Amino acid sequence: MENKKTNLRKKQGKSLTKRITGWLHLWLGLVSGIIVLTVTLSGTIFVFCDEIIDLCGGSAKYVQAPANIKKMSPEQLLVQFHQQVPDRKPFYFDTYKDADRSFRVASATQPPENKNAEKAAKPKGRGPRGVFAYHYLDPYRGKVIGSTKSYEFFYVVAHIHAQLLAGKLGKTVVGIASIIFFIQLVGGLILWWPKKWNKTTRTAAFKIKSGTKWRRRNYDFHNVFGFYSVLPAIFITITGLIMAYKVLSDLTQEAFGGVTDAHKIAEKYEPEFDSQKKPLSYASFVEKSFREFPEARQVRIGIPGKDSTTVYHVVAAQFIGLKSIVNGKRMEINKYTGNEINYPEKVRMHEVIEHTNFDLHVGYWGGMFGKIFTFIIGIICTSLPVTGFLIWWGRRNKSPKKAKEIKNIHQHRKEEHYEQMV
Repeated sequence: MENKKTNLRKKQGKSLTKRITGWLHLWLGLVSGIIVLTVTLSGTIFVFCDEIIDLCGGSAKYVQAPANIKKMSPEQLLVQFHQQVPDRKPFYFDTYKDADRSFRVASATQPPENKNAEKAAKPKGRGPRGVFAYHYLDPYRGKVIGSTKSYEFFYVVAHIHAQLLAGKLGKTVVGIASIIFFIQLVGGLILWWPKKWNKTTRTAAFKIKSGTKWRRRNYDFHNVFGFYSVLPAIFITITGLIMAYKVLSDLTQEAFGGVTDAHKIAEKYEPEFDSQKKPLSYASFVEKSFREFPEARQVRIGIPGKDSTTVYHVVAAQFIGLKSIVNGKRMEINKYTGNEINYPEKVRMHEVIEHTNFDLHVGYWGGMFGKIFTFIIGIICTSLPVTGFLIWWGRRNKSPKKAKEIKNIHQHRKEEHYEQMV
């Protein structure tokens, strides 16, 4: 009987794989925990950026449409914007089919012309892009009726997520932390996996035990919620790594029929700048977009930064968010003819693959359901470094008496289990 118990104890002990995995899981988690928490939290916040930006727009998103008066053209409204907000440079605008929707301009503060003044005026940590904001204009009268810097907030959140606001170094740190997090997820699944499946192990693996103290509750949160989120979390991490590392992005492009040097190829199909030719008006692009896409309720047109730009970026859709579109199309338009640029299929696929990977990463793949699902996974992933740290801290700071009691309880339970198996 004693020999059987001894053999069972050896068999029930942790395998070498689990011991190594456990060691890596602990120390990799401690090393990368703060970075992972920052990246996952910022990514989770970004999921609902469109809804929050719309909420911040408030009543300025709508106007009282007067009878028998047409909306001003985008050119006229941009002139009005420059006159009322001269210190800002617009880089795209949104116009809407609905009569009661205001005209929205995305802009950034312009750096001062004087270099010394620029150095003195530039806020700490700001680049030359300035501060982003949305301004809402009455499309019938041209008056600025509201603004929000929610654009700036989510720009900062996105760059915390991608590079910790630390440029190339931050991007490298985030990339390494993401790889570690991927290893952590796989390792966590290995550690979670019961050695034998029975009613007791299934209950412990899939359910959080009620009526327990916070240490046990925290342990269950980490294990159970970690398991339920592991596959989508791995998927989100992989799509993030594809965006972070060019080698993975290139492999993805080649695997799905895209091309790695799409932008260089695209330039060959774009018209050359001709100072003698006059570009078509923004109004003509808007009218054409609504005419060709009758289901579209919104059109966005990028404002070129220089006159030599010959291609306009146009989006027509039911809804266009900060980085998302719903039931619509992105187009590159010849500014002289108004026709869409006829890029090769591989160049078009490059854009489709790039945008699809982004949508999969941030939850735009499934409308509101996809966002809610991704948000929940993000919350769980954000909690994992915290609950994992508390498990480690709790074990490290147990009193000798408490540690002995817990050890005796675990030993007693093991012996009961061995006797039942015998």
